[in-house]
Amino acid sequence: MVKRKSLDDGEPECGKGVPFPIQTFLWRQTSAFLRPKLGKQYEASCVSFERVLVEHKLHGLSPALSEAIQSISRWELVQAALPHVLHCTAILLSNRNKLGHQDKLGVAETKLLHTLHWMLLDAPQECAQEPGLGSALGGSRVQHGSSLLEDDEQTRTKLFQKSMATVELFVFLFAPLIHRIKESDLTFRLASGLAIWQPMWEHRQPDIPAFTTLIKPLRNIVTAKRNSPINNQCSPHGSGNPAPMVRTPSEHLPLPLLHPPLLIYLLSLDG
Repeated sequence: MVKRKSLDDGEPECGKGVPFPIQTFLWRQTSAFLRPKLGKQYEASCVSFERVLVEHKLHGLSPALSEAIQSISRWELVQAALPHVLHCTAILLSNRNKLGHQDKLGVAETKLLHTLHWMLLDAPQECAQEPGLGSALGGSRVQHGSSLLEDDEQTRTKLFQKSMATVELFVFLFAPLIHRIKESDLTFRLASGLAIWQPMWEHRQPDIPAFTTLIKPLRNIVTAKRNSPINNQCSPHGSGNPAPMVRTPSEHLPLPLLHPPLLIYLLSLDG
């Protein structure tokens, strides 16, 4: 079988092969938000998300979970946890009135929103300084001369080039809830979130790498099927030669980079 090599074959994808203890931990924290009626269990999950993801404190965790977190890069942990944090934050915002926090966010809500802001705004820069990130992204940092800035930019691009699904999930969950967050909420440790929510209130795309970095679309893999003797006999031409594989000209061209479609969604909300 002839198979065209994908452009991404040489680059491992972040988020693959997440150890089972980490998956169990993330689902256990998320399950507190999926109950028919939110109780107090979700508050402990908000604390755990901030403690493990933002502060990266492993003290008090089970040995299996602590060992699993140390076996992968910090960025892979963030990538695996981000969809969970998105869902949990959206659930809390949608239930804000029922929780009695219409005028002011509670402590748990503040912790979870701070975790989300950190993951979208600060995590790429902090995780890029981790020793294991270079190997996780298939490269190493250049530490000399003017190439350092270029390497930082390439690192940020690699961090976000496979985040299309995550950006779409963010839009799907938060586009109906953008007015559940008020400017009066974004004070002190949540002040950095204005970079995300202020443009969305105005139906503009936030100017942060999570939403503006170009994304490489997946290339379709072209395969050629070998004709078996039975298929040759059934062929109307009766020829034993394999049928030629026809490729369109576009298959030979490099795929263009695409912007995450957040701006399109925001513009569709206007009016």
